[in-house]
Amino acid sequence: MNYYLVKCYGGSYEDSFDVVLFATSKKTTATKYCTKFNKILKKWKDYYKQFETQKYGIMIWIADEHINTKFERWNKLNKISKCYYVEVLVR
Repeated sequence: MNYYLVKCYGGSYEDSFDVVLFATSKKTTATKYCTKFNKILKKWKDYYKQFETQKYGIMIWIADEHINTKFERWNKLNKISKCYYVEVLVR
Protein backbone atom coordinates (compact mmCIF):
# COMPACT_ATOMS: atom_id res chain seq x y z
CA MET A 1 0.00 0.00 0.00
CA ASN A 2 1.24 3.50 -0.83
CA TYR A 3 0.98 6.53 1.40
CA TYR A 4 1.72 10.12 0.59
CA LEU A 5 3.54 12.36 3.03
CA VAL A 6 2.64 16.01 2.59
CA LYS A 7 5.62 18.15 3.50
CA CYS A 8 6.55 21.80 3.73
CA TYR A 9 10.11 23.08 3.46
CA GLY A 10 11.97 26.32 3.57
CA GLY A 11 14.62 28.32 5.34
CA SER A 12 18.24 28.45 4.33
CA TYR A 13 21.51 26.91 5.41
CA GLU A 14 21.43 25.89 9.09
CA ASP A 15 17.92 27.34 9.56
CA SER A 16 16.36 25.10 6.91
CA PHE A 17 13.42 22.89 7.80
CA ASP A 18 11.43 20.07 6.24
CA VAL A 19 8.21 19.36 8.14
CA VAL A 20 5.73 16.54 7.57
CA LEU A 21 2.26 18.09 7.77
CA PHE A 22 0.22 14.90 7.38
CA ALA A 23 0.02 11.52 5.64
CA THR A 24 -2.75 10.23 3.43
CA SER A 25 -3.48 7.15 1.36
CA LYS A 26 -5.06 9.20 -1.42
CA LYS A 27 -2.84 10.86 -3.99
CA THR A 28 -5.62 13.28 -4.94
CA THR A 29 -5.84 14.56 -1.37
CA ALA A 30 -2.10 15.21 -1.28
CA THR A 31 -2.13 16.89 -4.68
CA LYS A 32 -5.11 19.12 -3.87
CA TYR A 33 -3.65 20.16 -0.51
CA CYS A 34 -0.24 21.03 -1.98
CA THR A 35 -1.83 22.99 -4.81
CA LYS A 36 -4.04 24.95 -2.44
CA PHE A 37 -1.20 25.55 0.06
CA ASN A 38 1.16 26.85 -2.64
CA LYS A 39 -1.55 29.04 -4.15
CA ILE A 40 -2.32 30.65 -0.77
CA LEU A 41 1.41 31.01 0.00
CA LYS A 42 1.96 32.84 -3.29
CA LYS A 43 -1.04 35.09 -2.63
CA TRP A 44 0.28 36.17 0.78
CA LYS A 45 3.87 36.58 -0.41
CA ASP A 46 2.60 38.82 -3.22
CA TYR A 47 0.56 40.84 -0.70
CA TYR A 48 3.55 41.40 1.60
CA LYS A 49 5.78 42.48 -1.32
CA GLN A 50 4.13 45.89 -1.16
CA PHE A 51 5.86 46.46 2.19
CA GLU A 52 9.34 45.56 0.90
CA THR A 53 12.18 47.85 -0.09
CA GLN A 54 15.69 47.32 -1.37
CA LYS A 55 18.50 47.89 1.05
CA TYR A 56 22.12 48.19 0.05
CA GLY A 57 21.16 48.01 -3.61
CA ILE A 58 20.24 44.34 -3.90
CA MET A 59 18.95 42.97 -0.60
CA ILE A 60 15.18 42.99 -0.29
CA TRP A 61 13.93 43.81 3.19
CA ILE A 62 10.76 45.10 4.77
CA ALA A 63 10.51 48.89 4.78
CA ASP A 64 11.40 50.60 8.05
CA GLU A 65 7.92 52.06 8.55
CA HIS A 66 6.38 48.55 8.49
CA ILE A 67 8.81 46.73 10.80
CA ASN A 68 6.65 46.99 13.93
CA THR A 69 3.42 45.90 12.25
CA LYS A 70 4.34 43.57 9.37
CA PHE A 71 7.79 42.10 10.01
CA GLU A 72 6.90 38.91 11.89
CA ARG A 73 4.39 37.61 9.33
CA TRP A 74 6.53 38.75 6.40
CA ASN A 75 9.55 36.95 7.84
CA LYS A 76 7.65 33.70 8.45
CA LEU A 77 6.19 33.71 4.95
CA ASN A 78 9.57 34.35 3.34
CA LYS A 79 11.06 31.35 5.12
CA ILE A 80 8.51 28.95 3.59
CA SER A 81 9.49 27.78 0.11
CA LYS A 82 6.70 25.41 -0.90
CA CYS A 83 4.56 22.42 -0.04
CA TYR A 84 5.03 19.07 -1.76
CA TYR A 85 4.30 15.38 -1.25
CA VAL A 86 6.40 12.23 -1.28
CA GLU A 87 5.14 8.75 -2.05
CA VAL A 88 6.06 6.14 0.58
CA LEU A 89 5.63 2.41 0.17
CA VAL A 90 4.41 0.66 3.32
CA ARG A 91 4.92 -3.08 3.59
